[in-house]
This record gives sequence, C-alpha cells and structure tokens, in this order.
Amino acid sequence: MKWWFSDYDGTINLQHNDYIDPKDLEFINRWIEQGNKFAIATGRMEHEIRPQLEAANIPYNYMVCNNGAVVYEKGKGIISKTSIPMESRKDIIELFEEIRDKYTLGYCILDERRGYSRVVEKEIDDNKFLTDYAPRENNFEIATQEILEDQDLNLLYIYVRQDGVEEVKKIIEGRVKGCKAVRTHVNVIEIMNENVSKAHGIFEVQKLKGFELDDVVTSGDGENDIEMLAMTKHGFGMKHHQPGVEKVVDHLIDHVYEIEKLI
Repeated sequence: MKWWFSDYDGTINLQHNDYIDPKDLEFINRWIEQGNKFAIATGRMEHEIRPQLEAANIPYNYMVCNNGAVVYEKGKGIISKTSIPMESRKDIIELFEEIRDKYTLGYCILDERRGYSRVVEKEIDDNKFLTDYAPRENNFEIATQEILEDQDLNLLYIYVRQDGVEEVKKIIEGRVKGCKAVRTHVNVIEIMNENVSKAHGIFEVQKLKGFELDDVVTSGDGENDIEMLAMTKHGFGMKHHQPGVEKVVDHLIDHVYEIEKLI
C-alpha cells in the first residue's frame, strides 16, 4: 500500500478555479481502487476544501489542512493539531501593530479565518481567490485578545503585493520566537509554529498508521510544499511552481496523472 499526499491549489486545481482535469480524477480513483491511500495536503481550512472535493467528486482518506497544523481522517474528524506557542503571542501582537496600516492581516483559530486589519490594495482586491478569504474590516481589539489567549491559534496571514514579498520577509524574520514564515501563495505569507509544515502533518498520520516513508508519494507546486516534497524519494513538483520546488524533486510534471507512469 502506498500513501499519496497532494497539494490542491496549483497542483490538482491547476488554475485555481476548481476545475479538475478528468485524467487526474480518473487517476485518483484508480489509485484508491488499487488499495492505496490518498490525502489532500493544503493551506486551506477543512470547511473550505471539503465542499470543493465533494463537488468535484474527489475521493480522499485524509486531509492535511492549515499547512499541516490540523489533520483530519475522513469519518473521524481531527486526529492532530499544532498551535502557535503561547510564548510567541506577544511577539505577534507587536509585529501586527507595527505593520497593520500597510498590510491586510489575518489569523486562524482552528478552522476559522478571522481578520485583524484591512488595507486597500488593488493587486489583492482584484484577485477573487484572495478576496474570498481576506479580512474585510479592521478588528484590532477582539483580534488582539484572541491572538494572545486562544489555545487554537495556528496560522497568521499577511497579504502582500508580489513585489513586496521579500521586504515583508525581512521585516518578520526572527521577530516571532518559536515560529516561521512561509510564502503559501504569490500574494500571501503565513506565520506558523516552527514545527508545522505539510510534512509535519504527514508525520502525524504516520505516527498513527505506521507506514514507511518509502511508501509515501507527494505532489505540489508551492513553497509550502517543499518540505513534504523533500521528505520522500517519490516527490513530484509541478512545472509551474514557486522557487525552490525544482531543487527537491526528481520529476517536474504538468498533471498529477503522470505520476502513475513514474513510480
């Protein structure tokens, strides 16, 4: 039995419009019918990705959500969750207060996105994929309390123009102890527990199910996929990928159905 963990947006959902190539869907079904396991590994929340999978008739056994911070088993619910350390919370508030007038900022409590600040930015506001999730108003007081106190805080979001990504990375580098920053979309940087990644989510499933890494297949296109692509010898990157993906995979593919002939 093999275990395939795949990114969704930019990998299966190639154009970010929830259109799934029929050949990809046929391969996923065939994979499961042959006795293997299939999991979606995504930066989305469970309630955001599940309806899309159901609408496209994509079968799955597990969902690694919130970039690995929360893991679900189909029919059982949450089997693992990893929050941002409580000792990191004051650092977060200091950072957010410093940059809130320049960037739209958000955070996640378990499976719910919430807003901290809203800044008008044409590049962000013209992208429907982003505006579906980005905060719509300032929420400083309530957000500050939740960021400081809620045990289930697991992700923070910074929405930024593409030409400002490196500047933001420099601003936040080393500012929040126990956490790291990862670019998860061309316009989004996320801050999370330093141990969290999609690979971390896979390891959490492995602890419970006991499979070998040699039996793991991964596929993805983004910076937040790099660790899971690198963890196995069966890592497949998409040809249209973010920088760094090409360094950790042996194969670059146009569609995930190509995996079938390469493993």
